[in-house]
Amino acid sequence: MQKHITRIIVLIALITTITPNILFTNATTNNFIEISSEAAILIDGETGRILYEKNAYEPNYPASITKLMTALLVMESQPNPEDIVTFSHDAIFGIERGSSHIGINVDEQLTIDQSLHALLLNSANEVANGLAEHVGGTMEDFAIMMTDRAKELGALDTNFVNAHGLHDDNHYSTPYDMALIGMELLKHDYFLQIMDTLLYDIEETNLVDETRYLRQSHRMFNPSRGQTYLREDVFGGKTGYTSRAGHTLVTMAKQGDTTLIAVVMNSESGNQYEDTNTLLDYGFENFEQLTLTSNDVNYTLPIYDPTDEGLIQIGHVNLVLEEPAKVLVNKDLDSDIISSPSLPNFVNPLVEKGDSIGTVTYLLDNNEYLGTSNLIIDEIIYTTDSPNKYTESSENVNRYFNNNSDKIKIIIMLISLVVLIISTYFYFKTPSKKNRYSYQKYKK
Repeated sequence: MQKHITRIIVLIALITTITPNILFTNATTNNFIEISSEAAILIDGETGRILYEKNAYEPNYPASITKLMTALLVMESQPNPEDIVTFSHDAIFGIERGSSHIGINVDEQLTIDQSLHALLLNSANEVANGLAEHVGGTMEDFAIMMTDRAKELGALDTNFVNAHGLHDDNHYSTPYDMALIGMELLKHDYFLQIMDTLLYDIEETNLVDETRYLRQSHRMFNPSRGQTYLREDVFGGKTGYTSRAGHTLVTMAKQGDTTLIAVVMNSESGNQYEDTNTLLDYGFENFEQLTLTSNDVNYTLPIYDPTDEGLIQIGHVNLVLEEPAKVLVNKDLDSDIISSPSLPNFVNPLVEKGDSIGTVTYLLDNNEYLGTSNLIIDEIIYTTDSPNKYTESSENVNRYFNNNSDKIKIIIMLISLVVLIISTYFYFKTPSKKNRYSYQKYKK
């Protein structure tokens, strides 16, 4: 019985093996440039590796770059672009007079698509409120959703209290946190589509007969805003400004296979573009992307089977990268790239080809973080002297473990039955207080 119980415990431990996570701190490259903004960061848009930072973890008021988080939550709700947003009185009049807007009326209706373009191109504050109510039920609940989602992304020094970014002492973020939010947005084709639309018209609505003309406010990729700061490699971003926040700017640019995200906060007028230009030049001039394949990284893990005699190795699995890994390194790199795996000690026979098993993290020899990739099973190989019940057929392996599962159920039932019998025996065996007294008296 003890052997069976031991086998159950070992099997459960095998099936529920969890690969531990390894925490790494981003090491910052030596800062060879100077910028005037109070806080800034430049990261690799693929991996999040920090290429430059200045007060990147200090809270600042984000102003309208807040709307990137608003857009992210709307897109993650997977709406139909033609769904209707109806604007309430609170959404319209819950913004400061004179702040950025497109003149929406109470009970006016826009589609989600129209609303997102107004949000990201013209930074319309009342539209941000309307989207917040549409997705979150109330503006307050949506703000809570924004903060919660930011923390899930690793933006731990951020607190949102509204969807538009107008000033509130409790509404703040950091360049690092906003860069993480921007990196998440790059995963959404819908966001990229909107960024690719520099001019957008909102035709007449249920309450307005005129056409509203929108245009991208970010001057680094909209030629209609002037040529001074225009760059061909910039494809996305968001502007922001309040008197308390100063100028804020998030910018996304791409050259070849390299994508960079630059964030500046608390900047004076014009400096936000000059600093961003300096950051992007520094990134593209000094870093390049390398692609690592399974020829560069591969691992092997044993397959162990729990038996009455203990764990028996019955084969092994070969692990490869789920997809080629792209890492950004200095163009004059003179150090090795180190692969640091996070893996279990072994796998169980229930695994199948293509299963995700652990990760590998890439570091420079100074422990500077480059990126992380998933590892998957590419090949399952059983030893020739394994018991007949094990074959390379996952169907046979699963059938064996299903049979064991039935055995486990039977064992548990038998244990319960034995416990019940023993309990019943002692219940009838043990005399009542009255019987015990009589028995003791009789003995005397």
